[in-house]
Amino acid sequence: MKRGFTLAEVLITLGVIGIVAAMTIPNMIAKHRLKVLHTQFLKTYSDLNNAAKRFEQENGITAYEHSLNGNSPTDTLKLFMSSFIGSKYGKRITSDPDQETEGNLSFENAIGFTPKNLAGKEQKSQPCDQSIITEEVGGRFYSIDDSISVYKNQPEYGPKICIDINGRKGPNTYGYDWFVFVFTKEGGVKPYIGGDFLNVSEEMKTPETACNYKYNKVTYTCAYFALTDTSPEDSKQKYWTDFLK
Repeated sequence: MKRGFTLAEVLITLGVIGIVAAMTIPNMIAKHRLKVLHTQFLKTYSDLNNAAKRFEQENGITAYEHSLNGNSPTDTLKLFMSSFIGSKYGKRITSDPDQETEGNLSFENAIGFTPKNLAGKEQKSQPCDQSIITEEVGGRFYSIDDSISVYKNQPEYGPKICIDINGRKGPNTYGYDWFVFVFTKEGGVKPYIGGDFLNVSEEMKTPETACNYKYNKVTYTCAYFALTDTSPEDSKQKYWTDFLK
């Protein structure tokens, strides 16, 4: 007699395979998605610093100094974006999330969606809401904050620059694809960590406080942990594989 599998055995085997696939494939897809975002984040950070170097070479001053000299945030951003190949400038955004004036759009209307914090809460108040929204041909969004000249005591770093590393594609969440950086006196760009700047709230004295799932505002400081790939909750764990949910 020829031995073989019964129909019942085949169906049971397929069922087991289906259950295992249903349990593992979503996790594999999620890990792959985070790996892609991690790669995009590192490329964006490299591109920012290369653009900052070109800015200084082409203009004779750093982006920090340009902002310090009383130029508007939009002027600084436009000049900085000229270091990227191909950018299209959008409407200027208003710092008041509940009011749109002539020629000024709310942040969410300027980009077509409302970014969220790590907890998934939509955030109308944004850390970089004083310039136009700029969209690079690669799809990344850029905006910056107040010029340094508006502060009486100039901080060591500034102004803040916010980037969506993958454009309109989701998750449109700070800490995943939206990040906050700052220009430095030395002409580079580094992650924003809160404690080194003026006008920060009490809850932002440590970077970990503003990069967690309980922070009810924009999670400003996650770029630091994303760059070092360290969890703000446990320095022995990774940002991209352990911290992000």
